[in-house]
Amino acid sequence: MNIYIINLATAHERAAFQEKQFLKLGLNFETVNAVTVADVSESYYQRVAFDWERPLSRAEVSCYLSHQSLWQRVIDENQPALILEDDAYVCDDLPQLLNEMSEMSVNYINLETRSRKKVVSKNIEREICGYTLRRLYYGGTGAAAYLLWPEGARRLLAMERNSGFALADAQICRTRMGGALQVDCAVAIQLDCCDRYQMASPHQTQSTLANTRYQQKMIGPSKIYFKLRRLRSQLALGVINLKVIFGRVQRREIMPKVSRFSVH
Repeated sequence: MNIYIINLATAHERAAFQEKQFLKLGLNFETVNAVTVADVSESYYQRVAFDWERPLSRAEVSCYLSHQSLWQRVIDENQPALILEDDAYVCDDLPQLLNEMSEMSVNYINLETRSRKKVVSKNIEREICGYTLRRLYYGGTGAAAYLLWPEGARRLLAMERNSGFALADAQICRTRMGGALQVDCAVAIQLDCCDRYQMASPHQTQSTLANTRYQQKMIGPSKIYFKLRRLRSQLALGVINLKVIFGRVQRREIMPKVSRFSVH
């Protein structure tokens, strides 16, 4: 299975951390240069920044484009891939899990948790190497660690054509993947979540998207436009909440197996 790590060219310490982490795991990976704000022209930014429920910042558009390029690559190479951001901290069991999951016929598997509750099935779809796979109905935030198959990538790009840009994790979350799965316990977290799960962080870092929200005076659609988009999303989430109320699925935080994270 191909492994791609999105890395800003200036984030040398993060790149060094990933090299150390994957050397210990015995896995080969390819570093993919992240799209930067300097790569996004003003005209292009203005064309895509207002597609979602609120205006996207230039950094958020750049992050989306970094993921988008890999979605297209998964299609072009017709191979599933593990896509990681450069602050993803993965567990020691990842090689065995990838070996098993690479043979599966699915579209998308989420590997991470990020301090938010997810909506997952009560029933277990499959057990692998001491982990369970559950149907994922709502994933919340985070796009730092996921497996993507060509059909899943095609669905993501179809969503973009129909609904435009969004935060990368929001685009994944709102795309109907046709049986998306969540690994339970989580096998990846972002480094800034280590304290949350009482884990020693192997590398100190902060989210590159922190405090990057669109701050300028709005140019483009009116506020009502964004409110209507937000309402549509809330209605879709309401349908999922009904499934929780009637006991068909569960809403809970997916916890990591702390003892299996040991890169220092």
